[in-house]
Amino acid sequence: LQFNSDESRLRSNLLDHYVPEARPVINTTTVTIVDVDVTIIQVMGLDEQNQVMTTNVQVTLKWQDEHLNWLPSEYSYQNRTVFSANEIWTPDIVLFNSAEVAYSQQREHYLLTVHWNGTVEWVFPDVFRSYCDVVITYFPFDKQNCTLEIQSWSRPSSELLVRHLPQNLRQQKQYIRTEWHVYDIAVRNASVKRYLWLVFHINMKRNYQFYVNHMIFPFSILSCLTLFVFWLPPDSGEKITLTITILLALTVFLQLISNYTPKASSSLPIIGIYFNVNLILVLISVVLTVVVLNFHYRGPKKSRVPQWCRRIVIGKIGPWLGFDFNLPQQSISTKKSVIHHEHTNGDIRLKRNDTQLNLSVIDMTTSIDDSNEEVTNTTLQQNSVTYNLEQILLKMQTQFDPTKIDDENLKIFILHEILECQRLLLTIHARKQNIHTQALHDIYEEWKILAIIVDRICFIFYLISMIAASIIFFVREPILQRNG
Repeated sequence: LQFNSDESRLRSNLLDHYVPEARPVINTTTVTIVDVDVTIIQVMGLDEQNQVMTTNVQVTLKWQDEHLNWLPSEYSYQNRTVFSANEIWTPDIVLFNSAEVAYSQQREHYLLTVHWNGTVEWVFPDVFRSYCDVVITYFPFDKQNCTLEIQSWSRPSSELLVRHLPQNLRQQKQYIRTEWHVYDIAVRNASVKRYLWLVFHINMKRNYQFYVNHMIFPFSILSCLTLFVFWLPPDSGEKITLTITILLALTVFLQLISNYTPKASSSLPIIGIYFNVNLILVLISVVLTVVVLNFHYRGPKKSRVPQWCRRIVIGKIGPWLGFDFNLPQQSISTKKSVIHHEHTNGDIRLKRNDTQLNLSVIDMTTSIDDSNEEVTNTTLQQNSVTYNLEQILLKMQTQFDPTKIDDENLKIFILHEILECQRLLLTIHARKQNIHTQALHDIYEEWKILAIIVDRICFIFYLISMIAASIIFFVREPILQRNG
């Protein structure tokens, strides 16, 4: 540094017999008051895992040095001069809750300004790494209250008293906004025994737009895709594929965003719980999709829809959801048996008095044989089919002349009637097969109807669960106050 002759003479006179290590008071009972001002330039980061806040600050220290005063008129009206930190006494003000292994010596490179009345002002920038009790419960809508504890390292309050400047603590208008926004700074005094220090409370809130745009919104969109799984028809064959794809997408997405989520072990953020709940809901949707597909493709191979499902799910819940199905009314029971047909031995009776051919099929029961599985047995009510042969007998009376009985003609006539009866029996058998096929089709349709209704119930359940999870986790008083 270069000084003019007057300032050089001033400095020489002030430093003559000056002891930098001695407290700058004439009377040893006088308390040295150090005014402290802290300006937050930038919150450089908050390490949630290690509970450390890093801030870029500007520190201003002011105190009275009773050995450094002069009359400006004696030195060409020189009102002030500068000294280095090792030339005059400086207070050992440190950050008490520092996370550094060793205190920074960076301040010693900055000069001190000394005014003619003995007021010393020391302004220097610094980077503070201080411990902070970080609570990430409401991440990324969280607010944090971190402290800077400033005190004298070696001198008690009876010798050195720290206090904040009379003006309000300020935050630079050119404050560099990063992830954190400092919205308030408060200060209070604290003391233990003979030591007094200042506690600066830095109240800040996280800028959550990045996390909403890159974490919450994409994750919610992926979760909402699960709703369309329940609208996809089971016949498409892509229900389970879509569900598994969404599940894998969510898993990969959670791995990608894990680096942006705080890793503090003291508490778990609600957004992490929200992600886990949605992942569990997607897993449940996979199980429900399997159940729906099982119902859809079950058919009569296993069993018929239970009566209570027909009555409650299909009969009551279905119409309430907008489904109105007309189910068959025939009596169908579930048994283990084989296909069997019980009928009389094609009893054909020709009576002159009665003139009727009575063909009875009794207890015609149909089922599907399966030696190892539960099978479906369809019991049909007794069908008695009576065919009137009046026209046949009338034809026999008009065309048959007993006086002209010919063995060959009689054989042809009897054979014709036997073939006619056989045709009737084949018609009965075909009708029975149609009834059997229709019964199986009805069972298939019942399971498909049940699958459709269960699918819609699952859709409503998943929708309500998603809305409830969002309300429970995000409609909370701290979050509402944070965004209010």
